[in-house]
Amino acid sequence: MINKKCPKCGSRYFQIVDYYVVGYIYEVEEGKVIAEGQDDGGEHVRINCYCRECHHEWHPRKCDYVIDE
Repeated sequence: MINKKCPKCGSRYFQIVDYYVVGYIYEVEEGKVIAEGQDDGGEHVRINCYCRECHHEWHPRKCDYVIDE
């Protein structure tokens, strides 16, 4: 749940894009590249929000949310 709305039209229908720097880990054995997964220590870069009603894009100053589904 989140207590935010579009600053332009007031809609509560918007998309959150949360950007992180992610490292992918690969192991090489005898020239064969094997995917090991992701580095869990990703650095947070920024958050963008995109309104589904008026298509306004904004960068919230503080954006705390809980994933509901």
